[in-house]
Amino acid sequence: MDLILAERLLLLFLDDDKGSDRASWGGDPGIAGAILLDLTRLQAIDSDGEGKLVARPGAAPDHPLLAAAHAAIAAADKPRNAKGWVGRLPRALKPLREHAAARLVEAGVLSEDRRKRLGLFTTTRFPQADPEPERALRERLRAVLLGEREPTPEEAMLVGLLLPYDLVKQLVPAERRKDAKQRAKAIAEGGAAAKAVDDTLKGIQAAVIASTTAAVLASTTSGST
Repeated sequence: MDLILAERLLLLFLDDDKGSDRASWGGDPGIAGAILLDLTRLQAIDSDGEGKLVARPGAAPDHPLLAAAHAAIAAADKPRNAKGWVGRLPRALKPLREHAAARLVEAGVLSEDRRKRLGLFTTTRFPQADPEPERALRERLRAVLLGEREPTPEEAMLVGLLLPYDLVKQLVPAERRKDAKQRAKAIAEGGAAAKAVDDTLKGIQAAVIASTTAAVLASTTSGST
C-alpha cells in the first residue's frame, strides 16, 4: 500500500493496542503539516512568493484526504502561510484523525473502535490490525536514523515531523537515541533530502516543521496548566 505522509505519520502516532494517540495533546498539527507537504510534493499547492500557500488550479490529487485539503485551500477566504494552515486544516477537515485513518481502515491496516463516553460523547480509536506496514516503515526509518542509508525526500520530511513529538527515540535502540536525534535534526535542517527536490518544497518543509513545532509546544504548555 502506497501511503501518503499523513498516513505514515498516523501509524507512528497511534498506540498499536489502544489505537489512541501516543501524545496526550494529539497529533493533529503534525498530520496537518504532513498534508501540506504531501500537497507540495505532488505540486498541488505552491508558495505565492510571500510565504502564502495557494492551491494550483486543476491539480487536485486523487487521494480523498489530499483532495479535501486542496479544496479547502482553494476555497479559503484569504491566503495563509504554513503556520496558518497547520492550525486551520484540523478544523476544516474535522475530524482530521478519522479522515487520515479512513484508507488504512479500508485496507485492513487499522481497525475502528467507536465508543460513547458518559453516554454522550463518541470517541474513535484505531487499534492496529495488520502490523506489517508499520513494521516496514519503522525499519526503514531506523536505518535512516542510524546512518545506514540516506533518506528519500519523503522519509526526510517524515523525520522532520517526528521531532516535535519526540518520537525519534521510539525508532532506535536506547543506546543510539542521542545519535539518532542529532541525525534527525541534521536531516530536518538540511531540507527535504534533496538534490532532487526544488527550493520551493524545501522552503515549505522548513515552514511546516517550524509551524508544527510551535503548535505542539503550545498544546503541551496549555495541557500542563
